[in-house]
Amino acid sequence: DKNKVLPFVSNLDANGYNAVDLDLPSGTLWCDRNVGAKSPEDYGLYFAWGETEGYVGVTEDKSFCETDYKWLRNDKYSNKEMLDLEDDAAYVNMGGDWHMPTDKQIQELIDNTFHDVEVVNGKRGMRYISKKDTSKSIFVPFAGDCNDGYHYGVGYYGICWSSSRSSSVDLGYYLYCDNNGGTLFSYGYRYCGFSVRGVLG
Repeated sequence: DKNKVLPFVSNLDANGYNAVDLDLPSGTLWCDRNVGAKSPEDYGLYFAWGETEGYVGVTEDKSFCETDYKWLRNDKYSNKEMLDLEDDAAYVNMGGDWHMPTDKQIQELIDNTFHDVEVVNGKRGMRYISKKDTSKSIFVPFAGDCNDGYHYGVGYYGICWSSSRSSSVDLGYYLYCDNNGGTLFSYGYRYCGFSVRGVLG
């Protein structure tokens, strides 16, 4: 893989963040970086589903385990399938109209882009390239995930939460991509620490 420098791919500045128009059918715009990231290839912060305070990996005060999860007991999402904005990490941390993508917006991204594993400034990740205009793209770094006191998969896969709860109360939907070039829409335990990527629309 070539060590590439990510080109400027945004044509819109929204509340201080770069919004990328990938010509998706719904008109959804995707941020060019993860919540808490200083650049598109930076990993950013990790969040449990429904929590708005992010952490840089596993720390002494946050191990991303089931017993730490704030919705474990008295779960207000037992009868809801979507995060409220007050519990949306993109909305709370980015402001404006930014919010976490829904399950449908993640599937739309996968269906309407080409996918290519790249190395950007030393960080491996997946480039999602518009099928309508290949000059437009976003880069999702392989930030791995945090689970039960450990940090897994850095440089091998990336996971970004959606705002949609799975049909199972314990699970949330997410975008997954990996070093083998695969990308898919899947789900995982809501207490795990994953990346968050904001969208508009």
